[in-house]
Amino acid sequence: MNDRSMMLLGAIIGAGVGAGVGFVLFTERGRQLRAELQPEIETVMREAVRLGHVVDDLRNGRVAAPGAAAAGAGAGNMVWPRRTQ
Repeated sequence: MNDRSMMLLGAIIGAGVGAGVGFVLFTERGRQLRAELQPEIETVMREAVRLGHVVDDLRNGRVAAPGAAAAGAGAGNMVWPRRTQ
């Protein structure tokens, strides 16, 4: 693709994104859509934070047992024993 095609594609994508944002922010149906999606967005955000904690634990050498975070304080620092063959 040449530069002119890339610029045209960028303009079309930008116009589409702008139209979508305008719809969601400034129309009544957009407000209803935001209200319907809000609980799902909050759930996704909570799970993303939880995933970040798991990744941090893995980077620091702590491997949490599945479901351990729900078991109580400090349970997220449990380490599985190494398997021997």
